[in-house]
Amino acid sequence: MVQIEYKDTEIAVPTSWDDITLDAYERAYAIDTSTNRGRVEYVATICSIDMSVLLDWPTEVFNSILNLVEFLFADNEHEPCANVKIGGVNYTVPVEGRITLGMWVDTDEVQKSGKAVLSNTLAIVCRPSGEDYNGEKNEARAAIFAAAPMSKLLGVLAFFLQCKTACDQHTEAYSNACELVGHLPRSIKDLRVRGGGIKLYRIWQVIRYLILIRLLRARLQKYSRFCNISTTRATPKRHNID
Repeated sequence: MVQIEYKDTEIAVPTSWDDITLDAYERAYAIDTSTNRGRVEYVATICSIDMSVLLDWPTEVFNSILNLVEFLFADNEHEPCANVKIGGVNYTVPVEGRITLGMWVDTDEVQKSGKAVLSNTLAIVCRPSGEDYNGEKNEARAAIFAAAPMSKLLGVLAFFLQCKTACDQHTEAYSNACELVGHLPRSIKDLRVRGGGIKLYRIWQVIRYLILIRLLRARLQKYSRFCNISTTRATPKRHNID
């Protein structure tokens, strides 16, 4: 953490993930940074200062702060981990346990509310080993996770991101398989006999086949001097030669 002072106002600027709580990160993450005002609000939230203070400061001071928080915008790769220790308590994601109906309902409500999604979700899915889920503990536990530094939570957040990536890949593979199955014949019984596959032809292919056969017969009848082409088979025609 670095202290910056300007006009008798001093702010603490974080320089690593150790200096940022999950609560501050969630509030900053919800800000639209596509505009200059949004970027100023983002930095003000990270530094826990009112945005109006930064707006009154020179651009040079703001740029100095941006250089200090540059780590927020860099690629941060962390090893996924299903465990996190906060306040001397080991919290674990029960990866092999089954999700209860209460957990599913509470998680769904948290996602739909869109407020403090990360801390509230961690409060639901992370608990001491062997502890059964109790929704009455969610509020107090969410506050514990919200006050924890991001450096301790990056591993478990990477774990959930990895699970989501794997789930998306499996979903895509399943969708592709279903699409391919949709192109297969519904039944292969017709293919077991000779010529059974003709039943799978599209109607335009059948019509095209019949038209080509009739054109072929017409051409043979026109140019052949010794054969009469009938509708069933070719029959030799005898001629008397003097």
